[in-house]
Amino acid sequence: MSYLTNEQLLKIKSNVSLLSIKDIDDISHYSFDSKIDEYNDFLKIADKFYDINISKTFLLIHNTTNELIAYMTLSADSIKLTGEEKDNHDISKVPYASVPALKIGKLAVNKELSADIRVKGYGSFMLELARAFAYSMNDLGVACRFITVDADIEYFPDTPRFYEKNGFVENLSNKSRNAKNTISMRKDIFTSN
Repeated sequence: MSYLTNEQLLKIKSNVSLLSIKDIDDISHYSFDSKIDEYNDFLKIADKFYDINISKTFLLIHNTTNELIAYMTLSADSIKLTGEEKDNHDISKVPYASVPALKIGKLAVNKELSADIRVKGYGSFMLELARAFAYSMNDLGVACRFITVDADIEYFPDTPRFYEKNGFVENLSNKSRNAKNTISMRKDIFTSN
């Protein structure tokens, strides 16, 4: 389930296209400003990570204005869960220390969109697209139970709240890894929240 209603999801879906970074001849033709240099600069090198299979970057493009609305990077992941966390997901009998996941490495939304297309919900829409990718992995025969993300609190202290609104919870087993700028979070793709 998404923070967005089905109507909001359908409205966004009808106005956008999702493209791989490899579908774009020259990313510099797109204006993109997330207000954070690290996220803006990543787009300049995302195709290199794509080529060496480190992460795959996907772009959300508005169909009418051709503006780059948002992007996200995805890669394979696994996550360790505490016994209590396994119980909460009805997987307490799984004997493995780690369970399979899809990692959102970066998620950024353009803060300089034209007034015509400036609406809320693009970030949540991208999370729904990541969930669809996770489902498709299962359909292809590659197990995937969770979506994971390291919520960036260095630049955006409220980022965990955004993910929580979209059904993510903090990973308790990763609390002790001494991350100062991120909070490890997960979403079970098979739950309705």
